[in-house]
Amino acid sequence: MSKNQGLVMKGEVVEALGGGQYKVRLPEVEMEVVAYPAGKMKKFNIKILEGDRVDVELNQYDPTKWRIIYRHKYISNES
Repeated sequence: MSKNQGLVMKGEVVEALGGGQYKVRLPEVEMEVVAYPAGKMKKFNIKILEGDRVDVELNQYDPTKWRIIYRHKYISNES
């Protein structure tokens, strides 16, 4: 049985809140939301820092919270 994929948007982490939650700015809709890392991100201990670009998905059970499902890799242009 496949899961229904909810609304997915790109954003940027603005602030790390307590309890494993993050404030994420969504530039497409010009708003800030509270998000938490998805289970696989916790399982594999993926760190999320302020300024990271992330993909967030609307939680289908609680529409006030979003889930961080992917952290984009940062590639520096330093030589």
